[in-house]
Amino acid sequence: SNAIRFVVADFDSPTSYRFVSKHRVPVRLGHNVFTHGFLDEQTIKGGLTAFRLFRAGIDAMNVQYYRAVATSATREASNREAFVGEIARQTGIELEPISGAEEARLVHVAVRSRVDLSKGRWILVDLGGGSVEVSLVDDSGILWSESYQVGTVRLLETLEEAEGCHDSVREWVERQLAPLTIPPPKSYDGPTSFAATGGNIEALAELVNPGGQNGATSISKKRLGELVSELAARTTEERIQTWKLRPDRADVILPAALVYRHFTRLAKASEVVVPNVGLKDGVLVDVVDSLLHPRHRLAPKANQ
Repeated sequence: SNAIRFVVADFDSPTSYRFVSKHRVPVRLGHNVFTHGFLDEQTIKGGLTAFRLFRAGIDAMNVQYYRAVATSATREASNREAFVGEIARQTGIELEPISGAEEARLVHVAVRSRVDLSKGRWILVDLGGGSVEVSLVDDSGILWSESYQVGTVRLLETLEEAEGCHDSVREWVERQLAPLTIPPPKSYDGPTSFAATGGNIEALAELVNPGGQNGATSISKKRLGELVSELAARTTEERIQTWKLRPDRADVILPAALVYRHFTRLAKASEVVVPNVGLKDGVLVDVVDSLLHPRHRLAPKANQ
């Protein structure tokens, strides 16, 4: 909902891969959707331009199989069918709006490929522009999952639309987060660990440990709280100047930090594990798994 990503990977095994190509196109599909319910003309134009670029990449790199998924912004848009249809007509790419439950499943697939989940239970939080998927998991699968309509772009744009509301971003976000919960620890003896995924938690981890994001890393609960205060004390422009953040990251990173802190507190976790994988990695691993074990839809061939 905050950007469109295109990744191509070579696989050595079902869970071992290397990226051949990665592109992030800053088209904020969630703009206007979360406040007015539809993709506007400029956003659609940007999306189509991105997918034409992706089509060229698929052809140039001789991609064999692909899966293209869309999350909250597209699935909530009243004109999503027209958008998806136009992408198919212009590029031949089948874009699939997926549910929050499918998002959570793919994130679990990604995290399991990077982190050992066999010891105890974990709370996983995946935050996007329009929603946050929260799951209780172990190595066997997802034990509980909930998708909340609280995302970084949605939080910012609904605040802007709330005429007469003079809350700071921090106050507004904390108010929206209050109803969001996880299963009470007594029902499952409490999770042993807490992990977060998404571009914003990776950006926060980079602020804590610059250049150290090759594998899984972590942020202490105390340091995350300090980051919230440091971010809240600066404007978006100051965040860009101080931390060299992209403009479309600098405006959403404070709401993101507040969301992650909220769930860190609920999970009673002393640190946030950052696997540095996310939805895109889950899609990649799932494409290979669907070819080896066709339990669900096969990935389309790239020449379709």
